Amino acid sequence: MKLPKILMAAAVAILLATCAVVAAKASEGVDWRNQVITVTGESVAPPNAINQAQAKALASRGAKADAYRRLAEFINGVRVEGETTVENLVTTKDTVKLSVAATIKGAIVIDENFFSDGIYRVKMQVPLFGGNNSLAGAVFERNYTVEPFPDPDFDVETSAPSQSYQPRYSPAPTTPYRSPISRMAFDLQNLQSGALTVQEPIYRQPITNPAPRQQVQRKSVADYAAMAKGDYTGLVVDCRGLELQPVMSPVIMNSNGTKIYGHKNLDYDKIISMGMADYVDDTENTSRAGDKPLVVKAVALTNFNSNPVVAISDSNRILIENYATKFLKDLKVVFLFD
Repeated sequence: MKLPKILMAAAVAILLATCAVVAAKASEGVDWRNQVITVTGESVAPPNAINQAQAKALASRGAKADAYRRLAEFINGVRVEGETTVENLVTTKDTVKLSVAATIKGAIVIDENFFSDGIYRVKMQVPLFGGNNSLAGAVFERNYTVEPFPDPDFDVETSAPSQSYQPRYSPAPTTPYRSPISRMAFDLQNLQSGALTVQEPIYRQPITNPAPRQQVQRKSVADYAAMAKGDYTGLVVDCRGLELQPVMSPVIMNSNGTKIYGHKNLDYDKIISMGMADYVDDTENTSRAGDKPLVVKAVALTNFNSNPVVAISDSNRILIENYATKFLKDLKVVFLFD
């Protein structure tokens, strides 16, 4: 009767060890929600170690070397914007290569254990943002000139303010635009040379002879701010159902191809410190946008599914409200995605 119990105990021990390894691996990789990259390195103590202390030291060195290797793999695959990855920058810019190497070497050890079977396991982490030895500090170039946010397009009526997470549109199935006016609105050559995921809003009607665009005199900041209605604390762009791909340098644009939010509009030090946006998968984690966020629904994605596209009416609302409370300048932006 003792043998089955021994076998059962051994099986349980193996199962627990396997579960521990699986759990460790599951927490690895790029975590866009918490803005960190986490890896686990492992090594086995050499059998010819002269004592326990040497065995532990050699196993620790091997585990950290394994963790550095895995960090490099994950970091190289991080998308900076569109299809541009860290690896692309490393291979083309020596300064980025040296900075990324220093970031990897400066990884933080958050947990380490030496087990009785001679295995040494170490968990290490690099922040995507945060200033001190973050990946953003290694790959972003300082922009010394901050570009102003664009003016609203008053040829299109501005949408009403909203804090609702329910979409205001009844989107058609995801297909590329095929009508002449749709091609004009989403000029793929101007937006990017690549795939474009589109959900067409129901309000966009065919126009046979569009009226010529009139020149509108630029209003002052005070004029725009006076048009604001919501006293909003931030912006939530609802990208659910569009397969948004997180990147370090996202852009929000409207359906005319105008960029209304990008790194050129923002302070470099703020980007390095906190990132340009939070990526969350539920409406309970939008605290970055404050307790009264303006909520808009993305109608499409561009630049290899990395940049949300919003209706012109919504981009007008975003820009007008931003003049009042400056939430874009303060990087109070959240992307809600699946």
